[in-house]
Amino acid sequence: MARTTKMLEMQQQNGDMDWQEEGGTSEGVLGQNRARKQTAPKSSGGVVEAVQSLKQLLGQDFNMKTEAMKAEFQLEFTKLRDRMAEEVTRTTAQTAQELSQVQDQLIQACGELEQTRLQLNMLNKTETQRSSVQSYADAARMTPTSMSSQSPSAARSATPEPVFCTVDKSRVPEDHIGDATPTIIHKTVEQDMSFETNYILSKLIA
Repeated sequence: MARTTKMLEMQQQNGDMDWQEEGGTSEGVLGQNRARKQTAPKSSGGVVEAVQSLKQLLGQDFNMKTEAMKAEFQLEFTKLRDRMAEEVTRTTAQTAQELSQVQDQLIQACGELEQTRLQLNMLNKTETQRSSVQSYADAARMTPTSMSSQSPSAARSATPEPVFCTVDKSRVPEDHIGDATPTIIHKTVEQDMSFETNYILSKLIA
């Protein structure tokens, strides 16, 4: 009977201890839940701040890259502009030099053409005087006796001594011997000179 009573007391004590532990455990769980509820807003606020900081960093990095790209583009554009300006200057100088050379050549050609024209005019005048004045070949073939036998009027006509011109017809075909005269040669050369002058002027104007 005494043993049974002790066992009941021990069971009652064990039950009280279990109830205390369960009560203590429930209170601990409730406290942890309250603590989590209190710290939860703090944790969410930290995430928002982190996201905002990340956005700011990304925005700053994007702005830096954009500015760098702008600076690089500006530098390349400046280099290209300077290169094009140098090319235009060099081309202009080269063109001016070529035009100056062409002008000098044209002036030289015009001078040569003028000299040729004067010579041809002289040849033409000489050809018109051949009827009254002996040619150089005729004078060379004359002996001193025949020259002394000329009349004084003929001797006076030879003073001043005219310019003689002879045309070498040894290489002229027989069909064109009649065209190998100073007058015809003069006209032909004048036509060629006129054509060449017009051709050069048309090239310069174009």
